[in-house]
Amino acid sequence: MSNKCRRNVVPVRTAAISETQLGIQATFKMAVLYAKSILQNLAIRQAYQAKAKRGQTAFNRAVADFFKIPVISDVDLSGLTNQAGSTILAMVTDDFRVESVKVKIEKANGAFLEEGNAVPEQDGLHWKYTVTSTGANGPGNKVTITATDLPGHSIVEQKTI
Repeated sequence: MSNKCRRNVVPVRTAAISETQLGIQATFKMAVLYAKSILQNLAIRQAYQAKAKRGQTAFNRAVADFFKIPVISDVDLSGLTNQAGSTILAMVTDDFRVESVKVKIEKANGAFLEEGNAVPEQDGLHWKYTVTSTGANGPGNKVTITATDLPGHSIVEQKTI
């Protein structure tokens, strides 16, 4: 058979699809469904298009975003005291957009102290949470930060004081 004829031969799968491959296919299908639904919103479509690389569509960018989770790079507890109004600062990034950052504080014994939303700082990298209760900086207390991106993927980081 000549090389010219071989190029027209369509490969035929002979092995069964593995569980890993099925999982990848299912995730990709979810990414496509996410992109199709989120791009119905004109503002979000324009935002994805603005972040798209040359030759990339808003749809491609949204699918790619689905596969990337946010990253919590740094948690700064230096502004945390035992007074209401003290602050926790976290550097949180995502390849497209961080949608929310939540902070939860628990006492050393596991008792709930408080929880709330952090707000983005002007630099677009840091999120600040302002503590509303006293005693947040107690030894052994736990600070849990949950960052969520637009597709709804979350990452959690916990620090013990």
